Amino acid sequence: MTRAAAEANGATDVAWIALGSNIGHRGAALQRLRGALQREGVVIGAASSEILTRAVGVTRQADFHNQVVRLRCREPLTPQRWLALCKAAEIAAGRRQTYRWGPRIADADILLLGEQGEITVNEPDLIVPHPRLRERPFLLRLLAEIGLGSGGAAPGART
Repeated sequence: MTRAAAEANGATDVAWIALGSNIGHRGAALQRLRGALQREGVVIGAASSEILTRAVGVTRQADFHNQVVRLRCREPLTPQRWLALCKAAEIAAGRRQTYRWGPRIADADILLLGEQGEITVNEPDLIVPHPRLRERPFLLRLLAEIGLGSGGAAPGART
């Protein structure tokens, strides 16, 4: 696929992904996620520090261990391919289905797509920028830590 064709269908070689876990050895789960995301030419270009955060939504559960990574692929991937990569990494890291906002062994959510988070997606199974990004200040801080959004508003975040 040519670069022009890739850009026309929303493909990009950069994705900004939030990682999380609140079951078992949370740090090891993040490590498994990072390893599982690095396949098919995808590498981690930058990784934030790992932090503990309170659960959102269903709050009666253990705190989450969170991190944000910037992924880069040698060939542009469509938003759906990035989503498939994240879902496969979750399964490889031990994720089991629970309930919405429930406890998770492994979670990998697409926050932004594109070098500066400029790509938007609005599909039934994928919305980018992440629809609750602005409601989670810790994610904005972690994005800024690895070089995106340090000027206040998150790039690509809907206002």
